[in-house]
Parts: sequence; structure tokens; C-alpha cells
Amino acid sequence: MTVVNYRRVPAYAGMLGLVALAAGADRAAASGFQLREQSSEGVGHAFAGQTAKAYNLSTVFYNPAGMTRLQGSQAAASISWIAPVSRFSGTNTIGGRPTSGDNGGDAIDDAPLPAMFMMWDVRPDLKLGVAVTSPFGLKTDYNVAWVGRYHALESSILNFNVSPAIAYRVNQNLSIGGAIQLGYTEVTLSQAINLGRLPDGKVELNGSDLGVGFDIGMLYEFSQHTRVGVNWRSHMDYTLKGSATYDLPVGLPAQVIAANRLYVSNAKADLTTPDTVSVGLYHELSPKWAVMSDIQWTRWSTFKELRVKYNDGRPDTLTPENWKDTWFFSLGATYHLSERQSLQFGVAYDQAPVDDTTRKARIPDANRYWLAAGYSFTVSPRYKLNLGYAHIFADNAKIYEVGAPTVGILQGEYKSSVDIFSASLEMKF
Repeated sequence: MTVVNYRRVPAYAGMLGLVALAAGADRAAASGFQLREQSSEGVGHAFAGQTAKAYNLSTVFYNPAGMTRLQGSQAAASISWIAPVSRFSGTNTIGGRPTSGDNGGDAIDDAPLPAMFMMWDVRPDLKLGVAVTSPFGLKTDYNVAWVGRYHALESSILNFNVSPAIAYRVNQNLSIGGAIQLGYTEVTLSQAINLGRLPDGKVELNGSDLGVGFDIGMLYEFSQHTRVGVNWRSHMDYTLKGSATYDLPVGLPAQVIAANRLYVSNAKADLTTPDTVSVGLYHELSPKWAVMSDIQWTRWSTFKELRVKYNDGRPDTLTPENWKDTWFFSLGATYHLSERQSLQFGVAYDQAPVDDTTRKARIPDANRYWLAAGYSFTVSPRYKLNLGYAHIFADNAKIYEVGAPTVGILQGEYKSSVDIFSASLEMKF
């Protein structure tokens, strides 16, 4: 291992990683760190038509205006199991010398994603609802001895939103709706610290904050068989306040700890989740067949840099990111086997906000291609069961990440894919 000048040990790199995690770390189920899987029935369509379908309670999240099409007070709950695989192959070099270690194993952990919805039928033209969802999320975990351990080890982000919503039918064709987003985000991150000839140290960070945003939606019904929906979900601002704790090798001189500030410290960084605009179309071709589509634009271009501010007088840390806006396109179809049973099919293209020049170990994102199917069964007039499955193919993602002198240059390629299994139960009161 390369000998390190202790004065250059990046003691504050952990907080920078904290913001990288919260503001852009990879989540294999969607581009950037966005999570779409709030609906099991939607999984089967690859989320085609979610902004316009408006025939189940997930519309509270995707387009609150769609609640006007639902009759009677009701509730629903879904659970999606997201099983990604992401493997790195390549090297890390420090001062021109390769870093010892392996390729990190499967970098992204499996994780459950729950969602819950309720709606109260106040009167035929007025509905109230609430959604409890996780629009963003992450869980990555590299082997402790992988070659890129100075860039990233374990990373996680826990996020959930509680969204009270309202919908009003203006006339037989037009409905409008809106929701307030009350969000909570909690982040944990760890990475190794290069201490030269001594064993590695480790830094772990935690941070959290609350945020507020809103949704505005519209649903226009051309006929009983054709409708279009539009929804705007606002950005949400968070100020992540975090603390760093260190696990250092026994015998590390006190002067080294003091000189590099390898002790508990506080810092903060601003995080803004992006605006999204979605447009969906739903059309019934016949009593047996329906087709649908969705287009979503996500304003990732606001993520231009990471800036970390410290409370102990050290300078801000600034890292350019230069993300780009992304598009999501999906097409789907439903085939009704009978009045009680139906099949769903869907395909989608999900654009990544990073490319070969901006990709990082905490953001090994790539363009994705969805192939999905689902099944719905009306158990009784009160209960309905939905099952969905999707497989996501990802482009091979090249990486060339240049870190601090003691972190090194990580160069190689990620190969990733995702399987999603989802189930939900709808209940009418």
C-alpha cells in the first residue's frame, strides 16, 4: 500500500459521501435514486399509464386527480421485493500503484418496499386520500476489502412520504387534484480511510431531515374508454445534518488524529430531490383489451454539485456532479381473462442521469430496459389481489472516478440487473 502523508488524509470525505448518497446514489430499480414501485398492478405494466389509469388507489400517489373515478371509501397496501445484482470489475490505483482487494461482490442489497393508501368518498365529486410511500431509497454494501473501499463501503438511504390528497370533479370530463408531501430522509454511509502502512480506518456517517413538497394533477376523460392524465410532483428541500464517527487502528498517534480531525464532527449539506412531470394515456380497445402509456421527465439537472459546510472552520468541500435531466417511457396492455381476472404486460426505457464521465462508485447508474407482467384477481366485491413481476436489464456502466490522492482512481465497469416481485391487496369498506 502506498505511504500516505497524514496531513492529506481526507477526514472530511465521509460527509461528502453522505451528500453523494442522499443526492444521487444508485438505486437499481429506477434511474438515479428514484423508486417507482408504489403499485403492484403498476409493476405488471412497467408503470405504463399510471398517470391516467385511475382505477385503483395507487392513483393517490401517481395522480391524485384520478381519485374521482373511484367509488366508495377504500384502502390498499402493497409490498415489492427489489432484488438487484450489480458487480464491478476493474482496479483502483493510488500513486500509480494498484490497491489490494477484490471487486466488492454484489454491490446492491435486496430490499422490501412497502406502500399504503386510503381514500374517503366524501361525495361523488369530492374525494380525500392519503398515501404512505417511499419515493427514494438505497442500500449498497461492498466487501470491506474491495479495491474501491476508499470511495465507498456501506451506503443506505431511508425515505418515506406521507401525502394527504384531495380530488375534485369539475365536470363529467375534467378532474383536478393535489397533495402535500411530508417527507423524512435518513442516511447512513461508511467508507475506509487510507492510513498508509497502518491498517485502514473507517468512517461512518448519519444524517436526517424533514422536507415538504406538493403534487398537482389533472385527469381528462374524453369518453368512458379514453383518458389522459398529467401530474407534477415538486422538488423537496432537505438540509442533512450529520455526524461522523471513526473506527481507527489501535496505536494511531494522537497527533495524527488531531491533525486530520479524525474525531466526531458535525457538518451539513443541502439536498433537493427533483421535480417530475408525468403524462399518461389509457384507452380501452374492447371489453377484453386496454392499452396505455406513460412519459415522465425528471429534473436531475439541478444536481450540479455537492457542497458540504462544516462547523469547525474548515473550508467547504465542493465536488462537480453535472447530472442531466432524464426521460422514462413505458407501454403496457391489459387482457381481461374474465370479469374477475386480468393479465398485465409492459415494457419501458429508463434513462440514467449519469454517463461514463460522471458515474461514481456510489452512483453506478446506467440506462435500464424493463420487461414486466402481472395478474389481478377480484376475490370478492370487497377484495382484490394484484401480483406483478419485472426484470430490468441495464447497460454495462463504465467508471473512471478520480478521488483524493489517498483515495485513488477507480476504473472499470459495472454489470447490473434487477428482479422485482410485488403483491398488493385492495379493500373496499
